[in-house]
Amino acid sequence: MARPEEYGLKYFSFDVDFFTDEKIEAISGEFGIKGEIAAIKLLCAVYRNGYFIEWNEMLKMKLLRNLPGVSPELLDQIINRLVKWGFFDEHLFNSVKILTSRGIQKRYFEAVKRRKLSCELPYILVNATKCTINVDNNHASTTINVNNNPTNKSKVNNIPPISPLVDPNEYVELSKLKDHVINFEQAWYENIAMNRRLSPGSIIKWLETFFSEQEMNGETERSLKDIKKHFNNWLRNQLDNDRKEVKNATDDRVY
Repeated sequence: MARPEEYGLKYFSFDVDFFTDEKIEAISGEFGIKGEIAAIKLLCAVYRNGYFIEWNEMLKMKLLRNLPGVSPELLDQIINRLVKWGFFDEHLFNSVKILTSRGIQKRYFEAVKRRKLSCELPYILVNATKCTINVDNNHASTTINVNNNPTNKSKVNNIPPISPLVDPNEYVELSKLKDHVINFEQAWYENIAMNRRLSPGSIIKWLETFFSEQEMNGETERSLKDIKKHFNNWLRNQLDNDRKEVKNATDDRVY
């Protein structure tokens, strides 16, 4: 009898900077250590299942059993925030209650690259050409094709445009980096908007001004990691200058 196909992981890589990731910092700021532990428990549940898991009542009750002091309502709030900040993919969660992300899938397929896996894999978010799975020790390979799954075709076809995999440290042409940041880094700039008490729309306008200034200054390429850090510093200076101008204008009034 054929051996059942195995999808789950027995262990997964854990980034030492996990707790300083801006998404987790946002969760920690709102929910404290309960939010951090819930995020780790959810990651374990996902990887135990494979590269995604369905969020349902059974999973919620199983998690609550090992999350003392966390109520069902609080766990729902944590989940919604993890989705909002991009820890889990928003579209798949809102449409079919699936918990996964591009980062989760990238790490998962790297971990199972020597396994023989079916090509009929639903809810794929990563670039298929970047995610080839070795099916035996002779290095024969098969590329994931999400369109080969007839049972999940309607769900998969509803997935929005996929974000390209961008190495945070790789230098990218500035115009392409601008498009990527505005279109695919929504969780990042919404977090900035929340911390600065601004609307996401105003952050996009600031981003457009920022990138225009970079181009005027002769910049042609930057890394995603560098541009995020640079934008945070630039925005802080811009907002400080705006506040000073308002204060000076108020001080100069003649009463």
